[in-house]
Amino acid sequence: MTTHCTYCGDSVPDDDYETHLRRTHADELTGIDERRVGTSSDGSKRRNMALYAGAGVILVVFVLGYSLVFLDSGADASSAAVQPDATAQIHEHGLITVQYDDTTVEFTEPRYIEADGCFHFHGGDAQVWHAHCEDVTIEYALETLGMDVTADTFTVDGQTFAEEDGDDVSVTVDGKEVDPQEHVLEGVESIDEAGDGAGDTVEIVVQSGD
Repeated sequence: MTTHCTYCGDSVPDDDYETHLRRTHADELTGIDERRVGTSSDGSKRRNMALYAGAGVILVVFVLGYSLVFLDSGADASSAAVQPDATAQIHEHGLITVQYDDTTVEFTEPRYIEADGCFHFHGGDAQVWHAHCEDVTIEYALETLGMDVTADTFTVDGQTFAEEDGDDVSVTVDGKEVDPQEHVLEGVESIDEAGDGAGDTVEIVVQSGD
């Protein structure tokens, strides 16, 4: 007697049917036929293992790429008193204004856009800051922008202002004086809410002495 093969349509002797399935249709077998011929899904297992291995490689490459490109915040080269934790990811926003004498810094300039992984600005967000790591201080934030600030000094574009020289340096958050080397930025998730002042609103105002 013969059996009609459901995969190829051939008529195969009953005694040879299981061998036919193993040799000719090993990669096509249903779960029932796999158990019937005793393959224990070897082909499927190999395919699944290959898929899992491929997915694992893709995941590793993605994580490494993300770490190298995005989390390479430059903190190792930072001189800030408090360093951000690049392994503790957040996504918070607030506002910042920096003004020295008659100059107001425009953070929409290309040199300020996405300059650091832990703290940066995006084009079109005006003065909205983005923090992606925990423990980002005002000092660290400004350092990523090429500026240095302490409670009584401010340096920008090679020019240093110091209260001991008669200059006035004011660093406030929501209108209250803070130490920029210690104050950790606190923001909100919504950019729109940050634009309305929901997160930390930082104001640095520097005036040269007479």
